[in-house]
Amino acid sequence: MAILKQMVLRNLRLYLRDRAAVFFSFLSVIIILALYILFLGRMHSDSIIQNFGDVDGAEWLVASWIMAGLVMVSTVTVPLGAVGKLIDDRADGMINDFYTSPINRNILALSYLISSWVIGFIMVMANLAIGQIYVLSQGGELMSLLGYAKTIGLLILSIMTFSSFFFFLSLYIRTRNAWGTLSTLVGTFIGFLGGIYIPIGVLDKSVQNVMNVLPTAHAVTIIRRVYMERAINHVFEGVPDEAYQGYADAFGININIGDFTMTSPQMLLSMVTFMLVFYVLSVWKLSRTKL
Repeated sequence: MAILKQMVLRNLRLYLRDRAAVFFSFLSVIIILALYILFLGRMHSDSIIQNFGDVDGAEWLVASWIMAGLVMVSTVTVPLGAVGKLIDDRADGMINDFYTSPINRNILALSYLISSWVIGFIMVMANLAIGQIYVLSQGGELMSLLGYAKTIGLLILSIMTFSSFFFFLSLYIRTRNAWGTLSTLVGTFIGFLGGIYIPIGVLDKSVQNVMNVLPTAHAVTIIRRVYMERAINHVFEGVPDEAYQGYADAFGININIGDFTMTSPQMLLSMVTFMLVFYVLSVWKLSRTKL
């Protein structure tokens, strides 16, 4: 355990020391936030006012919606950057040095995975705090203590889910260029896959069905349901349930696959299954080859 702790601390120091890696982990978050501050947020607010009138709390609802999406995006991009340290060590030949040391290979592999969890948690919690400040600036309220507890739990699950996936991919990718290409693709498409750049309800039904089977959609939806709970209760108080369901379908508060609507427990089960599948695949891959 002492060796594992030292390896995790080493990976943390190397990641935090690399300012470029930290910056690019948050680049997608920065871009999305800038787009919403500049014009997308106003479009979202105008859509609510057009459908429900000049309701009190529209800005709060929009701010909560986008910040919930942003924290989910960071649970994908930050672990991706953290797992990239394995690629760096492989490219620099550090892995071969570790192999000649008494460090068990399973412990070595686990250190990279745990590092991605810890780094992801630290950075995502910072993002959560910034998001709550932004919500307050838009006339909103902080989440309840129970809401914070639920949100943090969901964020930890999301971090572990996507860390498991990217760790598995890292076992096949050998060069910095290839990993950089993957990071660019993920950073480009995560806003679309999470229904953040464009509300999922405006897309073709077949496209919605494809997006809604992905774990990114499940993660952002269950996080939004908790993050936005107070804002939703405030804005839609006294509004017919049909009107709220229309908003929820359009803006990714509901997950509809064909005529089937997923519940929160089903989305949680989907994420846990996704995480375990890629963890088992990683163990299988490691049993057949070295890092």
